[in-house]
Amino acid sequence: MNVLLLAEFGIPYYENLRAEHPDINLIEAFSDNEIIRQIGSAEIVFGYLTDAQFVKAKSLKWIQTLDAGMEGLFNAVPEIIQSDVVITNSRGAGAPMIGEHAIALMLALARQLPRFWDDKSAHRWDQEGALNVVEYLGDKTCGIIGLGKSGREIGWRAKALGMHVIAVDEQPVDGDPVVEEVWGLSKLDDLLKQSDYVVVTAPYTPQNENLISSAQLSNMKPSARIVVTSRGRIVDQNALLSALREGRLAGAALDTTAQEPLPADNELWKLPNVIITPHIAGNSEKELLDKRTVNIFAENLRRYLSKQPLINIVDKQLGY
Repeated sequence: MNVLLLAEFGIPYYENLRAEHPDINLIEAFSDNEIIRQIGSAEIVFGYLTDAQFVKAKSLKWIQTLDAGMEGLFNAVPEIIQSDVVITNSRGAGAPMIGEHAIALMLALARQLPRFWDDKSAHRWDQEGALNVVEYLGDKTCGIIGLGKSGREIGWRAKALGMHVIAVDEQPVDGDPVVEEVWGLSKLDDLLKQSDYVVVTAPYTPQNENLISSAQLSNMKPSARIVVTSRGRIVDQNALLSALREGRLAGAALDTTAQEPLPADNELWKLPNVIITPHIAGNSEKELLDKRTVNIFAENLRRYLSKQPLINIVDKQLGY
């Protein structure tokens, strides 16, 4: 059996895989020429293929991708959706980091850290003004849109801060003791009305583009904030800009935006009630994320070889 390893970041971990599976042929291929040369006999791929490479993948049965988002692969190789090739992804590899990052953004909004950074730059000690703007997260309601692995990591951390946690998800999911209510997407407006902080951590699909638009934002409290950690296109950016400019929404923290990189002339950069980070919520020390990603593949490889169900199987029709 030939297994094609396309991720260069996995090099430090591939020897362990070879030691564990001496009877399979683990082939490292990092250039297009080498991938094209090897892909015809590969049964398994760890990484991403181009359309031209997929056409030559005559023996391919399973692809393990390197992160959670699937639009890149499906846009590059649309014919893979109707094929018999099983796709699994690496969702969960960055989930604990996303949990930390979302909480950090909520705390930064609540405690007005950008304001105090500006005060520090200006050598300004404004205790009286600060007392009127800082906020306590405990007893606030955190509404999570998308209760997958990242959503759960956010949820238990929010609960530990004393927040009330509610969620919506397109799929029936169990909220476990952390989440007080888990509803279907039909109750999205109820979540928005109740939440002081809304965290968008659902996977992107063409069907949920602009899921949060003007009508949905109008259901949020003027004192509420929105945090986006999954895909910026789930939130209508023009509607968000209007709500923030007009004071119908107190603030936003965006790790992802509709267009990335966010253009330098985009008005979001100038709004004082907006925090922007450059799509790094799921990242950490590089070796930690790399190892977690390879570990998901290693677990699935064991399952594949022993004919057990794989984890993180992607529904190609749903897109996640």
